[in-house]
Amino acid sequence: MSPRDEVHRLLGPPEHSFPTWNKSGYSEHYADGAYNVGYDNAWLADHVGFSPGAVEVMINAQLIWSGECQQDPNPIFLALDPEPVEFVGFWNFLQLGVTTTGYHDDDESQRGITVFPRPHIDYLVAKAKPADTSRYTAA
Repeated sequence: MSPRDEVHRLLGPPEHSFPTWNKSGYSEHYADGAYNVGYDNAWLADHVGFSPGAVEVMINAQLIWSGECQQDPNPIFLALDPEPVEFVGFWNFLQLGVTTTGYHDDDESQRGITVFPRPHIDYLVAKAKPADTSRYTAA
């Protein structure tokens, strides 16, 4: 069974499947876009992304999002990894393997959380800059 077959066994068939914009893999979408699984060109999963509202998201048994409440996840992630880096509008919490977008810059249309295996994102470290966390740390 291929890794993609295993994902389909666990989640069922996707509603939509698309090549990525840069042809580096594919993205399959579930539950009307509530979450997606990204793959490289060998169909190995390299991330799972979540949109607010339709899924419950937790880390270390701490609720981040529920169906009713999708609070800004950055304070929770900052407590666990206080030095995220920013690249192309995403905050990358490298110690956690998590990215967030849409919260630090108040862009509601871009809000999301993505989890990834660390080796997949290592190339960003050289290109990223320290995230400006001042809106979360100002007294």
